[in-house]
Amino acid sequence: MPYRTVDNIIDGVVITFIDITERKELQQMEKDARIYAQSIVNTVQESILVLDKDLRVISANPSFYDTFQVSPEETENKFIYDIGNGRWDIPRLKELLEEILPGNSHFKNFKVDSVFPGGRKVMLLNARRIYQEGAGTERILLAIEDITERKMIAD
Repeated sequence: MPYRTVDNIIDGVVITFIDITERKELQQMEKDARIYAQSIVNTVQESILVLDKDLRVISANPSFYDTFQVSPEETENKFIYDIGNGRWDIPRLKELLEEILPGNSHFKNFKVDSVFPGGRKVMLLNARRIYQEGAGTERILLAIEDITERKMIAD
């Protein structure tokens, strides 16, 4: 910013410096935490979805894509009840998911029995709210355990 004299002649420059070291360190820590969390999710054998407040899929792990034979393009940014040609359009599941964020609730072992491209699947679904501190965003983590084989053996 130029410094002007009384006669409106530029006589110097004012330079302001701000130390952004702390901000940059926090950004790097957040990025590292995100990468760490994603690597854990990608390693888990259970299928996992991360949903936003509107029940749109933010991300899914490789196990989900393999198990349900869908691609990231068919899944991400789509409502959960629209993916897989509507196979996830289960009214009670939608009710349970819609209660999680406002009520800070969760559910365990919600049983789903449905037919997918790879055949019939019996699954137990578990979901809970996750909160991203720095971004101030709420998400839903949905874990899907395929118990088809266990159910067939038991029957």
